[in-house]
Amino acid sequence: MLNVVKLIPYASLGEFDTTNLMTALVLMPLAPIGVALGVYLLHRVSQSLVYQICYLCLFLSGMKLTIDGVTMLSG
Repeated sequence: MLNVVKLIPYASLGEFDTTNLMTALVLMPLAPIGVALGVYLLHRVSQSLVYQICYLCLFLSGMKLTIDGVTMLSG
């Protein structure tokens, strides 16, 4: 339901152009492959390693956002 609600602001911002829709159409068949690969890998790797990788990615993205914000404020 939330994704349906998101359609309204995306449409008002003009995000539904031909390029975006064609890209989504081309990538759509790859979604089930990505999900299957994720499930396969999740069962092959330890849960603690998955959490460590997730925390590392969250930390790195948080640092990048912080640096971008500080740079934008000072520049």
